[in-house]
Amino acid sequence: MSFFSILKLKIKNKYFELKNRETIHNTLKIKNKKIGKNVILIATGRSLSIIDLKKLKKLKDQNYDFFSLGGFLASEASKEIDIDYYLLSDDRTIFPNKYDLEINLKNTILKTIEKIMQKRIKLFLPTLTFKKHDFINNEVYYFNNFADKITGNISDITKYYGYSSISGLKALSICKYLGYDKIYFIGLDSDHWNNLKVNSLNEIFQINRHFYDDDMIYRKNIGMDTVSNLLRKSSEVFKGYEKFKEFNIINLDPESLIDCFSKKHDLDIYK
Repeated sequence: MSFFSILKLKIKNKYFELKNRETIHNTLKIKNKKIGKNVILIATGRSLSIIDLKKLKKLKDQNYDFFSLGGFLASEASKEIDIDYYLLSDDRTIFPNKYDLEINLKNTILKTIEKIMQKRIKLFLPTLTFKKHDFINNEVYYFNNFADKITGNISDITKYYGYSSISGLKALSICKYLGYDKIYFIGLDSDHWNNLKVNSLNEIFQINRHFYDDDMIYRKNIGMDTVSNLLRKSSEVFKGYEKFKEFNIINLDPESLIDCFSKKHDLDIYK
């Protein structure tokens, strides 16, 4: 990295800090506040189905927090677990009424928002949402949601980050920022790329792969125009996970395609 690249990055981070001083004030205060505790990061991939949530719940009494994202709170499974922190990083999941979303997806998002408000779960949101959202009774911490190709930063959520922009990686970054001794995760499957179909018009179709999905319907992927772009994006996600491999992160799915983290542990959590 050249001197000028480093200087440019420092200026960008400083400008962001000054511009968002009020917004990130509380975020700065919670850095490393969770040293001495462990966390279970619960995502919504189908691997979550191998977990006995009643067993998982017992870890609450053993100095574990629960962090989640996506549509977990909208599922029946969420009734078994009291979530400590939640992440919403996509505008569609924060302001769903501004978008023309598939009805099932929109309902999942609206139910998730309702549960976050109802349970007053501590929430992480992008700085751009400051004073624009409806989570007025929640404790909200704001993070820098801007990527930078030059930076190597993956654990300071008040600065530009250097990994692929997906919620799973942002959640790992937040957990690391909070200072947890060990980060366990389940449901970050990253396997959506291996169920593709392409029709005569070269449109790409995929099956939803959340643990709560009960159909095998192929839906059009409106975000990707070619298979090569989709596979490239997927590869970037896996490379993003690899950037976190030096941290104490444990993958709770023994058959996970994410192969850069240890899968060895002694937790009694499976069905």
